[in-house]
Amino acid sequence: MEIDLHGMTVAVALSRFTVQYNARLRAGDTGPIRVIHGYGSSGRGGDLRTALRELLSRHAGRLEFVPGETYFNNPGVTVVYPKHPLPTPSPTLRTGRR
Repeated sequence: MEIDLHGMTVAVALSRFTVQYNARLRAGDTGPIRVIHGYGSSGRGGDLRTALRELLSRHAGRLEFVPGETYFNNPGVTVVYPKHPLPTPSPTLRTGRR
């Protein structure tokens, strides 16, 4: 499965990711999820990529993930291996990012 988060704000993208991630687990699907977040146009490495990987790191007991640059030479992708549901993000999520 693939989740494309291009062009979304950080808050919307993290919410969309969490909803789709949890829906897959409820359906019994624990296969890898290829999350496309892009390289980032800011020149700083991508706010969306950074925020997603921070979220994944905070919930390391619920999933595993591999940065795309590790095996695929593609920093615009992160591969997530789900194990347990993630908490639903707050609708007032403040990230300080676009």
